[in-house]
Amino acid sequence: MKKNTELIAFITALSLHLIIGGVLLFAADFSLPKEKPKEVVTIIDASLISQEVFDDLEQRKNNKKLAEKRKKENERKKREKALADKKRKETLAKQQKEAEAKAKREKAQREAEAKRAAAEKALAEKNAKIKADKEAKALAKKKESEKLQAQKAAKEKAAKEAKEKAAKEKAAKEAKEKAAKEKAAKEAKEKAAKEAKRKAAAEAERLRQAELDQQMEAEFFDDFSSARSAKQLSEIARYQALIRNKISRNWKVDPSMGGKTCTLAIRLAPDGLVISVNMSRGDRVLCDSARRATLSARTLPIPSDPEISGQFRDFDITLEPEL
Repeated sequence: MKKNTELIAFITALSLHLIIGGVLLFAADFSLPKEKPKEVVTIIDASLISQEVFDDLEQRKNNKKLAEKRKKENERKKREKALADKKRKETLAKQQKEAEAKAKREKAQREAEAKRAAAEKALAEKNAKIKADKEAKALAKKKESEKLQAQKAAKEKAAKEAKEKAAKEKAAKEAKEKAAKEKAAKEAKEKAAKEAKRKAAAEAERLRQAELDQQMEAEFFDDFSSARSAKQLSEIARYQALIRNKISRNWKVDPSMGGKTCTLAIRLAPDGLVISVNMSRGDRVLCDSARRATLSARTLPIPSDPEISGQFRDFDITLEPEL
């Protein structure tokens, strides 16, 4: 490339010299010399032209070198910029990748933390439910125990009252018999004292007294029977109340049943086992629910006294829901 440039410069300078020489040659006058006024001839210094040409060529050469240098510098700067951009992009990509990885780790950590918190919450709720269930069962068991104890105490109290009543009745009977005996003895003594005076009157008095004794015995028998009947009626009412109470414990009622009644026909085994339950009269829906409650009870209280237990083998009972 450098040789071609120099060759072009040489050819250009040579051509310029030839042109100048030709101009000078055609401008020469071949006629005889005449005196002419002297003219000022401009002499062109070929060496000066050549120097200018060479200076121009050198300037061009320098400009070209400078342009190439600038081009190389620009290319170098472009490469450096491209490399810097590449590094910057790689750095940004790396930072973005690290940020994404960090975000992913943080997200995974948050999810793991959320799962752990949810698991802990579920476990706490489960433990709380188990605890609540245990407490509820313990409370229900305690209430049932207290209820059974209250029933037992009520039963014992009723038995004690019945025993005390029987003892009072027995004492009253004995006192009455003693009074009767004492009265009879007194009357007999009086009759014996009067018998000496008036035998006929004594005999009549004896007969009258005998009649009075019969009347007193009849009255005593009636009083004794009435007391026993009252006792039996009390026992019947008590066991009816116990039966209603046990049915009510298994009876599921709602407000719509208020004010309604139902009469059930119940058959029991000698040990109180429920054999059958049928509706006798009353509201159908109420009776159905009362029948289910009776069957759920399985057994019902039955008195041990044979004189009244027979009344609880096949009987009717009227029920009314407690709301």
